[in-house]
Amino acid sequence: MLKHIIKIKGLGVYHNYIKPSDIQDFGIKNLIYGWNYSGKTTLSRLFAQLESKTYNPDLFGCEFTFVTDKETITEKNFTTSNASVRVFNSDFVKNNLHFEGGNFNPILLLGKDSDEAQKRIDLLTGKIARSNTTQKKLLKKAENLKKRIAESKTEAAKFIRQRLKIDPYTATHLEKDIVAVSLLDFQLLSEDKLSEKIELALTPDSNRPSSVDTIQLTPKLQSIHDDAKATLSSIPNFSNTIKHLEDNPQIEKWVQSGLHIHPIAGKCEFCGNQLGQIHLDSLRAHFSKDLTDHKDNIEALLTKAKTSELTLVSPKARELNSQYRTYYTEAIKTLTTAISEFNQSARTLIDEIQLKVEDPHKPVIPTPIKQEIEQCVLDAVAAANLIICQNNQLAAHFDKAKSEALLEARYHYVKQFVDEQENGDLEIVKNRQSTRVERLKSLDVQFQAEVDKLQAEISRAQQGREKINKRLVIMLGSEAVQIKVIKDALSQERFQLVRKNGVLAKNLSDGERTAIAFSYFLTKLQELAPKEFEDTIVYIDDPISSLDANHIFQITAAIRAIFFHQKDKNSPWETACKQLFVSTHNFEFFNLLREIKPVSHRQGAKLFMIKKIAENISTFENMPSSLVRYQSEYQFLFEVIHRFHQAPDKTDHDILMLLPNAMRRFIELYTYSRLPGPKDSESVDDRAELLFGVERAKRILKIFHYFSHGNTLDRLIGNNELIFDMEHAVKDMIEAISEHDRPHLDALLAAII
Repeated sequence: MLKHIIKIKGLGVYHNYIKPSDIQDFGIKNLIYGWNYSGKTTLSRLFAQLESKTYNPDLFGCEFTFVTDKETITEKNFTTSNASVRVFNSDFVKNNLHFEGGNFNPILLLGKDSDEAQKRIDLLTGKIARSNTTQKKLLKKAENLKKRIAESKTEAAKFIRQRLKIDPYTATHLEKDIVAVSLLDFQLLSEDKLSEKIELALTPDSNRPSSVDTIQLTPKLQSIHDDAKATLSSIPNFSNTIKHLEDNPQIEKWVQSGLHIHPIAGKCEFCGNQLGQIHLDSLRAHFSKDLTDHKDNIEALLTKAKTSELTLVSPKARELNSQYRTYYTEAIKTLTTAISEFNQSARTLIDEIQLKVEDPHKPVIPTPIKQEIEQCVLDAVAAANLIICQNNQLAAHFDKAKSEALLEARYHYVKQFVDEQENGDLEIVKNRQSTRVERLKSLDVQFQAEVDKLQAEISRAQQGREKINKRLVIMLGSEAVQIKVIKDALSQERFQLVRKNGVLAKNLSDGERTAIAFSYFLTKLQELAPKEFEDTIVYIDDPISSLDANHIFQITAAIRAIFFHQKDKNSPWETACKQLFVSTHNFEFFNLLREIKPVSHRQGAKLFMIKKIAENISTFENMPSSLVRYQSEYQFLFEVIHRFHQAPDKTDHDILMLLPNAMRRFIELYTYSRLPGPKDSESVDDRAELLFGVERAKRILKIFHYFSHGNTLDRLIGNNELIFDMEHAVKDMIEAISEHDRPHLDALLAAII
């Protein structure tokens, strides 16, 4: 049983409906009241989608959530829900009843089952006839294909034999390879890959590839650079340096190189002047052991840096197998670039060390090197060696690789042949045609069985004719339209509407159509098995359209007879189906149904209302207490008017949406109750002028005639001037009733409090 609706989003007037916190759960019997265009039919369409369990294109994109006592049903899972639902609404009439009139016979194809069944029969019969024609064409085509297939296989085998130098290789070998290619799901090779395979497969033993040495390089620049950062930036701690030598590194170097020639004081070997012992001692003090060690460290670092440069020694590309030469050439190119960048960094470091050698007294900051410079060389070496290893692997297993290459090339051409067959009228097409013939034969058997079944269903549908006719007599009286069974040109049963005198029923009234449609709906429900009906949720939307008061009583009686029962006359009414929903705009019909109050161990009868709260937005809520307490909508209409009159904020949209129609309807009912003359003798304006006075009546009715149909409320909302006019019109009406009919106003006020 459905308990409540959590949400409806993106469906007509239900833009974003969320279940109010105070709304009651659904009962066994649920009556829903709402004015025209409030959203009753839209809600019924949502229930209809639960019935069909298929997506309605008109409801595309909407979201909804129903909660039952067993499951939650949404737009995502409704197709698999267990809910059994039957819906009567305008869509049901359109889908199940086909009224035809005018200049041709008005035929009623009564019942969607019968109508759809006959359409299906016609469709299947046509399919069977077309199937027989197609089968003949396919069989003839298959015979022609056999000849072409044999010729194409012979040609394909010849091509493979000559291209790959395989002998023997015939159509028989090709057929075996076709099976292998299919089982292995072999895919076509790229053009480059195919060329490589063919070249390897056709390589003579005299050109067997040989193994080559891998490339060996060990870059060590990073550690030398780390040592250089410390050595080049350091300066020895000298205590007796000579400023002139310190400022002139070349002279200092020249003096140091000749100092050993003068072990003792004496004549200078360069200038001939006397070299005193004191001056000689100061020179020796300048060139201390710290400076000597410092220069030795720099010289050693320079030697190490010079040895860090890399020299590439690698195999020639022509030494490798042809299929690897292109890849190897690219790898060597990358490696050469990496080595070049590496050596450039090494030479930069060598130059910087040389500067330190030439002037050990000045600190030098070596240029930073890329952290990944050594790894780039190692990666490039690894890439080149990988290709070398693949080449060496091929050299070691040349015979096996050659055999595998030949097989792959052969399978490539076989796969190519298979694809061409599928795209043309060859083997695959022939098999497909044969399979299609067998499938068509199987479908013919199924179609014929379904035709027989559908014809039987149509015949069973005719058996409900008597029940429908009896109900039509009750609904429409003794002159009711009746259903007559006829045979069409294909001897299929059809229904035809006739009058009592046997004349074809043309120009059916809206009331007649409503009665016929609802009678059919009720009859279809009676076709359900008793247990199935007990588990069914029924939704009925306004089944009294265009019917007069007498017929409304008959519709109510029919609903009572089908959906409610008593064990005896003193027992309470109970619902025959699982749950019943009835929506209507007619308050008289609403009240007649309220008199039936089923009881249950679950829930009884519940009353709800669909109400517009904005221009194109409605909500679903509990029935207002003013409508629950009284058997008339009159008090409810006055409550809407009084709420607006008392509201401090007259722009509240909830009030504005209801006010124009409520005001117009209230004035109609009030003036008619005061002046109950013939309805067609005077209008509501005439009655209002007699009761309220001409000027006051015009002020009251002018604004509500303008807005009472809801098509211009968008101009009202936010328009303070019009709201002001409405406020005065409502005030005028209440004052008029207070002045001339105070007891009536007091009774209304007491009813809504």
